[in-house]
Amino acid sequence: MTAPWLSAAWIEAAAAEGAAIAGPPTLTGVVMVEMTGGPDGDAVAHAVFADGRLVGSGPGPVPSPDVTLTLTDADARAVLSGDLEMAVAFMQGRMKVAGDMAPVLDLLALSATDDVRSLRDRVAHLTGV
Repeated sequence: MTAPWLSAAWIEAAAAEGAAIAGPPTLTGVVMVEMTGGPDGDAVAHAVFADGRLVGSGPGPVPSPDVTLTLTDADARAVLSGDLEMAVAFMQGRMKVAGDMAPVLDLLALSATDDVRSLRDRVAHLTGV
């Protein structure tokens, strides 16, 4: 399946790919991701985690996320393609964080696992990122 980057169909397919991956059990909360400067303008998506599992996601903002991550569209695509590690984006200030740091630290730990690297490769193929 291919779908436009960050479309509802893309987010649904990416969430289906990631549903079986377990993160730290403390990974609980709503994460909103803002991508700026894309070819079609800015985009927003969100993910809901409970006990280390992705339990929901969708396009668009949510009223009260626990944390908001902001990256340029180019950096978001680089994270997805594996050209930029999420932890590096965070440490270099290329990923801005607003809100609770606990889910961010859990996401950074999860992003360094082989399961997520494999997931990233599968999801990147959804759009050819």
